Amino acid sequence: MKSITKLVALAMVLMFVLVAFAACAPKPAVEEAAPAVEEAAPAEEAAPAAEEAAPAAEEAAPAMTYGTEKLDKEYYIGKLPITLSHSVHGNDAKWAEKYAMEKYGAKYEVIDPAQDLQKEIAGVETFISKGVDGIILHPVTEAGVNEVIKEARDAGVFVITYFILPTEAQVPHLQALEGGVAGEMGRDMAKQWVSLYPDKPVKVGFIDFLSITYCMDHRSGPFLTAVKEVVPDLEGNVTGIFNTKGEELLGATYWLAGEGDLTKAQAAAQDGLTKYPEVNIIYATNTPNVLGAISAYEAVGRGQAVDGVPLTEIFAGTDGDAPELVKLADPTSSLKYTLGMQPQTFGYAQVDLMMDVILGKVAADEFSLKIVEDKYFNYYKDSVADLQDWFNTQYFGSLDIAAELAKK
Repeated sequence: MKSITKLVALAMVLMFVLVAFAACAPKPAVEEAAPAVEEAAPAEEAAPAAEEAAPAAEEAAPAMTYGTEKLDKEYYIGKLPITLSHSVHGNDAKWAEKYAMEKYGAKYEVIDPAQDLQKEIAGVETFISKGVDGIILHPVTEAGVNEVIKEARDAGVFVITYFILPTEAQVPHLQALEGGVAGEMGRDMAKQWVSLYPDKPVKVGFIDFLSITYCMDHRSGPFLTAVKEVVPDLEGNVTGIFNTKGEELLGATYWLAGEGDLTKAQAAAQDGLTKYPEVNIIYATNTPNVLGAISAYEAVGRGQAVDGVPLTEIFAGTDGDAPELVKLADPTSSLKYTLGMQPQTFGYAQVDLMMDVILGKVAADEFSLKIVEDKYFNYYKDSVADLQDWFNTQYFGSLDIAAELAKK
């Protein structure tokens, strides 16, 4: 019994020794960890794939472009109109700002000199200091902007002129083509008067801009020349009016300064009517000029028509602003003709020419000429719908001529 007990005890001691030996033996942890290192290898192999994918990510985010032309930078255009108080110039600035952003992604800013040459010069210098890329300049006078254009070019700022051509500066110019339609209007008015009143001699008067020669070149001058084609023996009192070619324009009975100011135009027309009541064809060369002139005549019972037939004189205007078109369509008013200046068309053309110069497509330091056209309206040829649709397109308008006439 004792020997069995000893054997059992000995067996237990041996088992304890074996367990202890096994516990103290080194563990194969490092050898078992090796597969984990091998499993990590695919992550290292994936790195080149990620690097290969990087160019694709870069291609998915292309460089910033501007406008539908996809230019590589945002350009900055400054505009100096002659004034924003005339509807045509205010609306061409609105169209130009919208168009510049849409087509070229360009910033467009306006400074209004309000027909003041010194303010216009200061405006150009302000734009130079702001770092604009280009300036669209509608000169207040032909001779007054030559030096400031040179100043802008010396500073690396591109310049184009619009409407009024400077006397010396050699830069690209955008011109509204008005002489042809002004002549057509003068010819039509003279023929209309002669057909209505063959026994009443044609007498011509102008309410005009006398501070610049622009109108003598493009509006009143061509108008008078065309009237004389119909009435070769036209007689007048006015002397001393010249165009830029130095040609004296003879044949008008009065030629007075309205200067695009309604009050001045009204006073000038009152003076003309008082001294020369026989004048029967009157061209007032923008909207304020014609509205001021006809109001002076209406104040004393003149400027009237019956069923579209003028009784004592016929008026013509220029610009085609809403109140002018309403009068033109009115069968009781003797305003029956106008030239429609086109602010949408003009605004687009100004921006395109400016950007062509900035982008090097048009030479910056030599004279070049781009042409846009006026629209001619004639009560006897154009419908109310023609007038209305044109105005509402060009002037951001909502004009309803029939509704306006119904208010009378």
